[in-house]
Amino acid sequence: MSQEDVHAVRDAFDAFESEGIDGLLAHLDPQIEWTTTGEFLESAVYRGHEAVRRYLSALLGEFEEVGVEATELIDAGDQVLISLRLSGRGRRSGAPVELTMTQVSSGRDGLAVRIRNYPTKAEALKATGLQE
Repeated sequence: MSQEDVHAVRDAFDAFESEGIDGLLAHLDPQIEWTTTGEFLESAVYRGHEAVRRYLSALLGEFEEVGVEATELIDAGDQVLISLRLSGRGRRSGAPVELTMTQVSSGRDGLAVRIRNYPTKAEALKATGLQE
């Protein structure tokens, strides 16, 4: 990926912030493959827009006043490493919650075709061939 693709990832986060899940989906290939770690919801591979919509709705449904911020984007050649922070208030507990996540995204023609969540940034860096 190039800096153009890093910019495309930033645009996807901006669209999510302003338009929600539909805004994000506009930046994902219709055949997107999103692999989760099971840290927050069960580990699974979500394929296609509707599956990703179900995943994100379930994840975000656990929070009130949710915010998602890309805190770092790293050009990793043919991929983008994304560090992000999810914050909000637990829907059941009312307690403030802040989670950090790391993802690696691969794209084509300005759309993400594959996203993989990693438990730690170190694991994501290793997966991309970069080191901390």
